Amino acid sequence: MQLRTRGLVRTIADREFRRLDDNRSALVATLAAILNATDAPPIDLHVEDALAELEGRRFFLVQHVLCDLIPLLNVDQEVLLAFITRLLDTGGNDLDTGALSTAFGEWTKKDVARSSKVYESARTGNNRALRQLSTVLLMNADVEEGLIFAQAHDREAKLAAISALGAMELGERYREVLDTLTQEASSDDEDTALRSLEAGYRAAAKRKVCAPASFDEQLERVLQTQSPSAIHLAADLLWRYREGLTENVIDLCLYTVADVGPDDIVTISHIDHASYQLVRDGRAEPVIRLLSELIDRSKGQITLGAFQSAYHALTHAGAEVLGSAVVYWLLNGGVHTRKCVANEVCSVGKEDPPFSIPTSSLPPTPSDQLFLCRKAVGWFFIDPLAAVAIPLAVLRDGSPDIASDVLNLIYDPLLLSYGGNLKSYLEHYVEDGGANGSGITELLARKAEFQDAMEGIERLVELHPSEMQREVERAQWNERMERGMEQESRRSIFEDIFSKQYILYGRSSLTPIHTGEGATHLTEIEMKSFSVSSELPLLNIVDPVGLDQMLVHFKLEPREQR
Repeated sequence: MQLRTRGLVRTIADREFRRLDDNRSALVATLAAILNATDAPPIDLHVEDALAELEGRRFFLVQHVLCDLIPLLNVDQEVLLAFITRLLDTGGNDLDTGALSTAFGEWTKKDVARSSKVYESARTGNNRALRQLSTVLLMNADVEEGLIFAQAHDREAKLAAISALGAMELGERYREVLDTLTQEASSDDEDTALRSLEAGYRAAAKRKVCAPASFDEQLERVLQTQSPSAIHLAADLLWRYREGLTENVIDLCLYTVADVGPDDIVTISHIDHASYQLVRDGRAEPVIRLLSELIDRSKGQITLGAFQSAYHALTHAGAEVLGSAVVYWLLNGGVHTRKCVANEVCSVGKEDPPFSIPTSSLPPTPSDQLFLCRKAVGWFFIDPLAAVAIPLAVLRDGSPDIASDVLNLIYDPLLLSYGGNLKSYLEHYVEDGGANGSGITELLARKAEFQDAMEGIERLVELHPSEMQREVERAQWNERMERGMEQESRRSIFEDIFSKQYILYGRSSLTPIHTGEGATHLTEIEMKSFSVSSELPLLNIVDPVGLDQMLVHFKLEPREQR
């Protein structure tokens, strides 16, 4: 009765979704039995109104049931195609909607006549059949029909067939298919050429062999256009089908993706995934160079934040791998790259530097080594442990001719500004027998003398702000905080998801929980204390203008040209 009055989609939507998983198989079997009967109601009854009522997650819950149901149906093919097309149009470009096409492909496998009818409809230009052609070819592993469509004149059918051939298990027909794809890769139509190249490299990667040299030649021709589609193909090849690429093609793709546009979020995401895989496979160096090029070419519009997977791989490849990356970026990167590195590397509350510097990553010349130290101090100053790691590495493995200059950098501005963790870290460095320990010991002694000389300076009334100045500053700070919290609250998605709670003074919070039938109970959540300590640089208080000028000079001074 529900199917006759409400329609299939509404009938499924009316079920209680929380209990649907337990009874899904029984529900699907019952629906299939009813809909396959002679006097069954049509599957598309009230479908337009039903889909208009479904929003977000509810649509995909219904879709999951339909995907299990479709292969079991015995209904008219045109009706089923129209029904699936309407569902696909509602789901949009969401990846989950691909399951509907897969379900239709499974339906065609039940009877050879079904796939043949799809091919016939596609040849006549039937749009619904053309949308499902690639899936039907793939699900039926129909290499013969795929080759026929790939050589056809209809562009849409050709593209669908090429995609299906690249994803199939080709067996003995591998060479025959690749010959066809090579021919199509030479097409002047960019979409046909790109689709053929992708399919060829995909087929090669599935067999864990490199694609023929003819593919590499056509790929080089296509990538020279530097079009967004060509750049996207290069990123996809690096990410998905690298096992089918030669070393030369990998280098060519890395060179190509460096020109990605900052607004091309999808391609940038694919480059991130590809970079992650490359680092995991021991190819960190080309990824390090690539990330620097991407950031600087985009003038900072692309940041390291867009490559969190790649950065994660660098950090987990070992402290020395990340250290090599930091050295390269500081030494060879532009301002935008160095700024991004500082944002990722610098943090508070650490007891050790986030990276270590291998000897092989240091530049050979003393002038470059000193330049690197100044860049580290300038960009990482806010995090003294990150800033001191490179100068200590130069003291250990660099030129002894610049040891005095490096020690001076460690003392001023780092040790003059920071005590705390930096002082403790340098003391442990000396205890562990670190290089030039006597020089570091002298710096620590000078720091102690400086602190003794500063004793009592806080009692000088002339250095204190007036009470009026303090009050003005507090009022301005409160106003900024209130305005910032209000603006962020308006933009936050959590504002619509969670109820707002105001916690005043106390050690716990009480939240009312509604259990249904009018019952309510209070849940108490104990508050726990946590803290993060950070140290304000002393020079920023004693000589803020001088410190700022020094750091700006360190950041922006050019590298000596040789």
